Amino acid sequence: MGVVEIYSLTRALDGLTQEEFDWEPHAGAWGVRRRDTSTTPNPSGQASGDWVLDQDWELAAAADRGEAVEPMTTVGWLLNHFGAAPGLTAELDFLGGPLEPTPGVYGQMWGHTVLPDVDDAVSRFRAGWTALKDALARATDEMLERDCEGHPWKRGDRAVGAMINEVSHHGTQICMLRDLYAHQLSP
Repeated sequence: MGVVEIYSLTRALDGLTQEEFDWEPHAGAWGVRRRDTSTTPNPSGQASGDWVLDQDWELAAAADRGEAVEPMTTVGWLLNHFGAAPGLTAELDFLGGPLEPTPGVYGQMWGHTVLPDVDDAVSRFRAGWTALKDALARATDEMLERDCEGHPWKRGDRAVGAMINEVSHHGTQICMLRDLYAHQLSP
């Protein structure tokens, strides 16, 4: 976690502005939208929430098969996609928390509650990242190596490793988007 924080997250999140958070690197980029303005067929977020993340499952599946190209995403989309994951992971029972690792809880980690404000999104992530560090410091090998059938990775250590990899991956994408934003050509 320390390496991810030093080499990706500090650069990705320190001084992040609302303008960078919302900036679309190209027309049609996926971003954070009010539900009534999203044009994608499967926006993610709370069913009753006003804010969603653009999403098109068919297009994503075609891209996975090499038959299409997904649009780029905004910094806001990325930070909302993974922002709740560390905090919810810290609450899972294999780290001593009260939550059982069910498919529903796993789904909440990845873009369930959408925050349109950069400061709120960064604060949620940082609080969760700190909670995860603290939970891992208290966890034993036995806790982490326990089977957890309700989680896609089936074991605590694998679940934590996969989530940290996802944070690192998307944190690096945020760094790249911030670079593009800073170096965009003037009209």
